[in-house]
Amino acid sequence: MSTTDTFHPENTKIPRHVGIIPDGGRRWALSKGCSLTDSYNKTKELIRDMVIFLTNSGVFEISIYLSSIQNFRRSTLEVEAFNQVSTVAFQHDILKLAHERKLRINVAGNRKTIPFDYLKAIEAAELETNSYKQGQINILAAYNPVDEILEAFSKSENPGEFLKHLWVTSPLDLIIRSGGANLLSNFLPLQSGYARLIFFDKLFNDLTITDLKQVLEGFFDIERKFGD
Repeated sequence: MSTTDTFHPENTKIPRHVGIIPDGGRRWALSKGCSLTDSYNKTKELIRDMVIFLTNSGVFEISIYLSSIQNFRRSTLEVEAFNQVSTVAFQHDILKLAHERKLRINVAGNRKTIPFDYLKAIEAAELETNSYKQGQINILAAYNPVDEILEAFSKSENPGEFLKHLWVTSPLDLIIRSGGANLLSNFLPLQSGYARLIFFDKLFNDLTITDLKQVLEGFFDIERKFGD
């Protein structure tokens, strides 16, 4: 049996790997009459709280879709606000949380398109947490699945083993997306093949830990077959 035949999650009641697509930051800022920076800071705080809740619940790996490569084509004002908040998060908030919980930070994305200060911050966070084994946070920044697959093939001597060289190497159990858009927007398509998908109409900054708790409770009752 090849590696690709077994690339699906384990049949467990607690999801081992959870994906989060935090959509709706711009709309939330508009609805609240606040700046994009304020909205992104709110998102940062909620992501921190979600990571704490999920790891306390037994989730080992969390993948967070901060930005696709297409997001960097948005207005200069928006991109600069996002980069500023993200850079500070990697230098302080995310890094502090990773140290406290011994979580390894892994950045998945096309690093050639990430601004220098932002890239420097995320690579420093990766280096500082590289030895941690209590869990993992995958941060998708400037992510594009085609780039991920092409790079994986370029690193693989045996094409059948390319999955080992993906930016995110484990399959997802559960994906949560906010903002009312019922699609994955290129979020880890190979890793998402057997993931359960939960879509909220709420904007991300309006989600609560209670919402997340209800999702996990619903996951416990699912009978998972993986195509069998």
